[in-house]
Amino acid sequence: MKRIAILGFSLESNAFAPPCKRWDFEQRGYYRGAEITELARKEPSPLYNGIRGFYAVMDEKYGVDGWEPVPVTHAASQPAGPVEEGFFNELLAEFEAGLKAAGTLDGVYIAEHGGATATHTHDPDGEVFALVRRCVGPAVAVVASLDLHCNISEVMMDSADILIGYRENPHVDIYERGAEAATLMDEMLTTGVKPTAYRVRLPLVAPSVTQLTAEGHPYGDLIRLGQTKLDDRVMNISIVSGFAFADTPKNGMTVIVTTRNDPEHAKALAIELAKAGWAEHERYQTNMMALDAAVAKAKAVGADAVLPSLLFADPADNPGGGGRGNTTYILKAFLEAGVHGAVFAVFYDPALVEQAQAAGEGGTFRARMNTQETANYSDPLEWDARVVRLHDGEFVGRHGMVAGKSVSLGDTAILALDGITLIVITKRQQCLSTDFIEELGLDVVGARSIVVKSRGHFRAGFQHLFPPERIIEVDVPGLTSPNLANFDWKGLPRPVYPLDPETTWTPPV
Repeated sequence: MKRIAILGFSLESNAFAPPCKRWDFEQRGYYRGAEITELARKEPSPLYNGIRGFYAVMDEKYGVDGWEPVPVTHAASQPAGPVEEGFFNELLAEFEAGLKAAGTLDGVYIAEHGGATATHTHDPDGEVFALVRRCVGPAVAVVASLDLHCNISEVMMDSADILIGYRENPHVDIYERGAEAATLMDEMLTTGVKPTAYRVRLPLVAPSVTQLTAEGHPYGDLIRLGQTKLDDRVMNISIVSGFAFADTPKNGMTVIVTTRNDPEHAKALAIELAKAGWAEHERYQTNMMALDAAVAKAKAVGADAVLPSLLFADPADNPGGGGRGNTTYILKAFLEAGVHGAVFAVFYDPALVEQAQAAGEGGTFRARMNTQETANYSDPLEWDARVVRLHDGEFVGRHGMVAGKSVSLGDTAILALDGITLIVITKRQQCLSTDFIEELGLDVVGARSIVVKSRGHFRAGFQHLFPPERIIEVDVPGLTSPNLANFDWKGLPRPVYPLDPETTWTPPV
């Protein structure tokens, strides 16, 4: 009977955001032992979809009683700042104790994000991987799934047998990549194949809004090209764009080719794909709209029901990249311009929810926003408000990245601010789908404009209502602004494109 340990640490760290603490993980998802197995086989489930995909394949191949999962710990936070050293060391100790108590293992599945930093190191993911390898030894199969916004270090490469990155952005394939991890691990265990990998990093740190994988986008075109190279020699090809705001020396789009005991082919193919990616590097340019122009469009659709509705994205305050989800630049501009028929989904402000709860449904009060915030860009704003509805924020998603998953927004207040509906939540996250509006009893189809604080994941959950030509990315300040020149970079390798337009790259010999 195959004995497989399951563990992971999921965090995308923004160097410009407040540090990430234990509380952030406990709020999002901190699971141990048998609870992981229970949630992996439950529908719906709040557990990381990669683990659910891994279990599904192993159950199918061996039967529920034909393999032994050895779940240790999986800790996931919403993207935030660097993880605090003290908590991270406690988490490492938890991983180590679990692996030592596990006894003999055939494999380890690491369900990781790969874009974390810590207050004491730029490579906590590498520390996790190294710990796993140190505990289980060189002969045990170690396979990891990673977000395509991961930053790959030498330690991560050296410690795992196979690194599997997502292929889709928005990330609608997390379950499939966990399933792939199980499939490839099974191949290692049953055939004895030796994975051999090669990595090439490009001096390309693409702005977040240029990393979509739909047809016609350069990143998606490169990933699809890579998938055409899979054959009897090639186990996996992962092309990860990385996460710029981690601000580390390991930043840069990275091509990883893993072969079946063919290191020369892995190297040649990785270089070939890296050349193809660099040939298109000038396509990674932003195309955002100025705030004044966005306000004019929102006001026009609010005044004319014949015009098609619009979806406005605020990628600069994306909680999915470490943003606080509470900047008021667009909201204030819409309010002052008298925009009508707009829905803002969602705005993170626990103190504002408390104000609304005190007023009660139907009550009016002076809404005071960001009264307890200290992060940059989270400016205060006051406006008269009416409480439309109070909600527990619990629902099961139907669209995009939350389809079939249980979602918790925490206590939620729906406020009317003149012609604008503001959804205020107490668990920081980005709006991933129309469910975040409809499940709260609001009419998403009747809205004239919708504003989401998200970089791109929302597209999968709104595509049934908004084609790309009716989606507008607004250029405003924030912790996750796609304008990379706005930040004081310290760890990012330089020169790097597009931050340094003169950047060149020479392929490895």
